[in-house]
Amino acid sequence: MNENPAATPSLRLCFFGTYPKAYTVSRILEQAARDAGCEVLSCQNSPWESHPVKLPEFFRLARLPVLAAAYLRAARSFARALRRCPASILVAGFQGNFDVLVAKSLGLVKQRPVVFAPLVTLWETVVLDRAVFPSRSFRARMVHRLDRWSLSAADRIVIDTMAHAEFLCREFDLPGTKVRVFHLGCDTNVFRAMPSFRRTGRTKVLFYGSFLPLHGVEVILEAARLLREEREIQLTLRGGGWGYSQVASEVSASALPNVVLGGWVDYEALPQLISEHDVCLGIFSSGIKASMVIPNKLYQCAAVGRAVVSADTPAVQEVFRNGQSILLVPPDNPAELANAILRLHREPELRQDLAAGALQLMEEHFSPAARAKRFCDAFLEGLV
Repeated sequence: MNENPAATPSLRLCFFGTYPKAYTVSRILEQAARDAGCEVLSCQNSPWESHPVKLPEFFRLARLPVLAAAYLRAARSFARALRRCPASILVAGFQGNFDVLVAKSLGLVKQRPVVFAPLVTLWETVVLDRAVFPSRSFRARMVHRLDRWSLSAADRIVIDTMAHAEFLCREFDLPGTKVRVFHLGCDTNVFRAMPSFRRTGRTKVLFYGSFLPLHGVEVILEAARLLREEREIQLTLRGGGWGYSQVASEVSASALPNVVLGGWVDYEALPQLISEHDVCLGIFSSGIKASMVIPNKLYQCAAVGRAVVSADTPAVQEVFRNGQSILLVPPDNPAELANAILRLHREPELRQDLAAGALQLMEEHFSPAARAKRFCDAFLEGLV
């Protein structure tokens, strides 16, 4: 168990389970807890950080014995630490379904409230977004039940948007009083305002990510095809993961002169990459999951001070304002995305205004002080 006392601790809060400690969301939540004056403790052991496993593997019978053994070893480790942990509130993080159930069933909680901050449910990821299993299949039903059991077992659920909270209550029959919203923001120790590169005429557009279905990369590629004659617009795609190989094949086959495809960028190098571009792209899928989340890249690009274009969704509108801190387009609409990029290319003043508005939004609503207040409201209020 690793203990990280804050400067003036007033409440001990423990993040526990097999959540990935280096994951962006984990960093943000731990920093927010410290900003709120909590003493942050950790009872964490993740077998997946050094040997990542794709989520569908957990539901394949041939892999279950190996993965179950790995999880049980990790669970024994964090369970021993959790029994001795002096924290007043316990928080299970990303993909912590089994962690919540283990802590509750083994009596590790000891009357302490358990907050579950899953970011997204397994059902959304495996079934609704990636369609790994048909929605009526046995494995899909098991995924849904696992989500329901773990969400029901927690004393409080914290999710990233109001749209997402409404979905959880509706899909899993949860009382609205049990679910709180914490708009994540980004790691402001890493993502800070950076000066623009001076260019004449040319506009550089950036997308980065893991090429998941919710990103709508096919919409971006079709927009690039529509802009292929605009030689002063260059689109860069960086990342890897779920759909990268398919995108690479499409880019190669299309021979688009305005598209550059590259691999992963280290987390700490992302601000520099963002700063080298004029416009940054969010997500463009029309799927259910895409309508409920605010991708971290929107916050990151806004914090660096760049104009951002993304799909117009209820979730994004909870934080950003169209035409002020972001430029929104209809989901799954390559023509409108192409028009938005072309407009920002032709109107550098609009780019500057959007960048300034995004930066102001982050400074006012996602500063350490603002983040601390939101953390207290979501994670602590009514539990201490």
